[in-house]
Amino acid sequence: MYRILCCIPLIAASLAIAGETGTADLLVLSSPGFPSTMMLGPAGCAISTGPGSMLSNPALCKTGFSAAGGRWNLETTAVSIAGAFSAGSDIEVGTGLVYLGRGGLIGRDESGAVTGEYSYSTGCAMAGVSFPLAGWIDAGVSAGLSWENVAAEGGTGINANAGLAFKPDGGLLAGIVITGVGQAPSWQGIRKDMPTEISAGASYRISSIMTGFAGGKIGFSTSDAFGCGMSINYSEYGCSAGYQYSPGEDEISGFFAGLRYTYESGGSYTIEAAISQRDELSWPVLAGLSVSF
Repeated sequence: MYRILCCIPLIAASLAIAGETGTADLLVLSSPGFPSTMMLGPAGCAISTGPGSMLSNPALCKTGFSAAGGRWNLETTAVSIAGAFSAGSDIEVGTGLVYLGRGGLIGRDESGAVTGEYSYSTGCAMAGVSFPLAGWIDAGVSAGLSWENVAAEGGTGINANAGLAFKPDGGLLAGIVITGVGQAPSWQGIRKDMPTEISAGASYRISSIMTGFAGGKIGFSTSDAFGCGMSINYSEYGCSAGYQYSPGEDEISGFFAGLRYTYESGGSYTIEAAISQRDELSWPVLAGLSVSF
């Protein structure tokens, strides 16, 4: 297991393509995408399960369909969809799409005079596979295209995720994943950095209705974040809450929480909603529906 864990940073070093200039771009890759991820805070990228995991930790992908929408950071509109199916022998194959957009932005020339309004959008589409690796360890990889558009300008790039999931008996779930590996869109010959991040997290079932979780992420060109929380599930209802801390970044430190309702009738239908405090005036909200049979 030690050798497997050591492989994750090596994958980042061998696959990541260094940005030529600028700061982290394609922050759509750092958005949670689905409320099931947001309600786990910094641990969500590593341990959230379901078809949407193809956009975060593909090792935890599960058969089903998920769709979500709402508002994310910088007042952007967020839309995400994902689907996965079983390919036999505990292998899951899935695909997903996440989009962020914002209109009504004010353009100005070099003198500061208003030139009109423009829109911004960014997204990525990924496909991948989850498969057993050894005993209670699963692995997963996903890759796809990413894009970014500002007014009439735009570009495309490539990105990939690779992760591991640990599922020993006893109510423990742990995961580690590297996300945002690849090449960002090129803008007039200039390429910014990819928001490559390594995330890790774990959850432990304390009792039949209570689960604790904790985790964090380390960004190569984005902010680090760490957090923990608790979830309670009783019958078809569930809720979670916790706190995220980002060293030196007060605007992204704060509380997060989520609610869940599951209805069983020939399949499993789950409605979720989550909020996350990004600063004093902005609380991004995501809500979605997941279906599995």
